[in-house]
Amino acid sequence: ALPKILSQTAPAFCMGSCSFVVEKSKESTARVVVWREIGVQRSYTMESTLCGCDQGKYKGLQIGTRELEEMGAKFCVGLLRLKRMSSPLEYNLPSSLLDIENELIESSCKVT
Repeated sequence: ALPKILSQTAPAFCMGSCSFVVEKSKESTARVVVWREIGVQRSYTMESTLCGCDQGKYKGLQIGTRELEEMGAKFCVGLLRLKRMSSPLEYNLPSSLLDIENELIESSCKVT
């Protein structure tokens, strides 16, 4: 659910580049070890690029601090949405508050 949320909200996130397969070469990575040894059901690794994007609104641009901060903010909003989806009774706040949060993030993470 989190990757799907990020694909809808974060312009730098690409669902098509995601892989949820545990390959032999990835067995020693943190996400696989945490899943196998500790039993965490949804353990992810988020990777970035130094070369720039080849899709979305950042296509052809170098990734900088501002874009990384935007991704971090969108990730936090994604976690909040995921929590609200999985525990709606705990978070019965109006959904318009999430829109306000998104607008605040958009205004503080504008790329110029």
